[in-house]
Amino acid sequence: MNDLKKVFVCSPYRGDIEANTKLAKYAARIIYGCYDLPVVPHLYFPQFLDDDSQYERIRGIKLGVELMKGCDLIWVVGTKITSGMEYELNAAKEFKVPVRLYDEHLCQIDPTTMLLDERLDDDYRRIVKGLALEKY
Repeated sequence: MNDLKKVFVCSPYRGDIEANTKLAKYAARIIYGCYDLPVVPHLYFPQFLDDDSQYERIRGIKLGVELMKGCDLIWVVGTKITSGMEYELNAAKEFKVPVRLYDEHLCQIDPTTMLLDERLDDDYRRIVKGLALEKY
């Protein structure tokens, strides 16, 4: 257990909450299967915070960023980045936490070929620029 890494999952929540929750659970299960500790605030905080309340939503995202500070790695899951995810990723740039990129099927995105990757749009590329991206 000494090599246990805390892995923060940055993935969508708002919008299609059912599908997005399923995706976050899937990512958490993969991380768990790698013998690491998944940190998925958007699976935890909605249990007692109201995401329809702007105050509680923002507070939950900020609390998630606090959890991120103690993580060894961030997984960005999905090819569309929400405003909440962008907020988290701006914090990740500041903390310089290493980041891996994945699509909705948990296929890794190669940072060296993002310009060629048709799954990604210019907004995605702009947002992830400046992150401590891990190459695979």
